[in-house]
Amino acid sequence: MIIYSNGCSHTADIDYSDELVYIDVVAKELFKSKEYNIVHLEKGFYLNDTFHNVSNGKNFDFSKIEDTNYLFKHANSGKSNELIFFESYNVIKDILYNNIKLDYVVIQFSSPNRTIHTEPTGKLLEVTPFDNSEKGLKFEPFASEQTLQYMVLLQDLLKQNNITYCFIPYMELDEAVLDATDKLKYLDESKFTASLKEGHRNYFIDNKLVIDSAGHPNTIGYNRLAKMTLEILRKTVLI
Repeated sequence: MIIYSNGCSHTADIDYSDELVYIDVVAKELFKSKEYNIVHLEKGFYLNDTFHNVSNGKNFDFSKIEDTNYLFKHANSGKSNELIFFESYNVIKDILYNNIKLDYVVIQFSSPNRTIHTEPTGKLLEVTPFDNSEKGLKFEPFASEQTLQYMVLLQDLLKQNNITYCFIPYMELDEAVLDATDKLKYLDESKFTASLKEGHRNYFIDNKLVIDSAGHPNTIGYNRLAKMTLEILRKTVLI
């Protein structure tokens, strides 16, 4: 069995053990008592068989994958929906190209105003309101509209290849954009853990399910996310 996950710091292992992050709770439940490998993929994009980032770290070679269980973790702090989409689409395509069965995909979407900047050296910089903001954030209505397009494209790839998936809109999208867009009719919202207008962040903050003002989940919050994710994945399998 193979599970692929991506997202920002709300999915990455920041100050936690693997047992506490929601995707690890999900994996342990899906794998049951079976042993599995955890592979942390490099942040970046494909460039001639490597991931292009600060260290030009080698990407996992899916053509040499063993017949065993894997959890591929691709989440990193500060990651934008732009890079989440780009990485996820290309990794999924690479797995499919190598005729490997991808069982589950869990994608956590981040704040739509984030973006990615490339310096002349090739170094990738995540642009958020708190990091490298001088490079320029995305503004509405384009920010949320673009995130919706990423969701549609990923959804279509997953559905066309019969891959069971779950989308986690941790941050809410712009309400005015959602009221005006034509893209909601293309999205299967039964695969979302929350509404796009509300997301999870504000609810988790209001109900003390976080460890900080940025809305990173605490143990109870992660378990809540894991439960919602498993419900969607299992329902999809049953259907």
